[in-house]
Amino acid sequence: MFILGACFFAACKSDPPYDSNTQLQIEVDSIQKKLTADELVFTKTSEGLFYQIIDPGEADSIAPILTDSVTIHFAGRFFFKPTVLYDSTRTNVDTLSTKFVLANAIRGWQLGIPLIKHGGRIRLIVPSPLAYQNRVVSGAVVVPANSILDFEIRLIKVKKPVTTK
Repeated sequence: MFILGACFFAACKSDPPYDSNTQLQIEVDSIQKKLTADELVFTKTSEGLFYQIIDPGEADSIAPILTDSVTIHFAGRFFFKPTVLYDSTRTNVDTLSTKFVLANAIRGWQLGIPLIKHGGRIRLIVPSPLAYQNRVVSGAVVVPANSILDFEIRLIKVKKPVTTK
């Protein structure tokens, strides 16, 4: 009877609830340690996104806002496994690109892409609370829960939403 009771209580055990603030702090600390060890210079936003502007883009163009459609090329890697390319649209052909409304992107892209303008390039280190959090994302390569992502993005086009009167 004791063993049966112990098995019952063990089966009822659940994982602690996901705490994005705690997870973010853990990941920010580990990102900072790796960047320091690798002698890489990145800027950190107050939200915990790390970025490095490679090319700010055309000075006379405007940066996108959340309601804009953006067209980009990107390469996505795992931060601690940079040789693993899990997704990419990086080519020399602009028509083979990714287009979306910025508000529909992961939070890390919402914060990072507006830091550049048309033609600009940026590298983003995105802690999991600003990406897919504790969800597993299936694709050609599975993105495990709590993955820190490393993106290089080139902003090809910004299109304002069509307004009707």
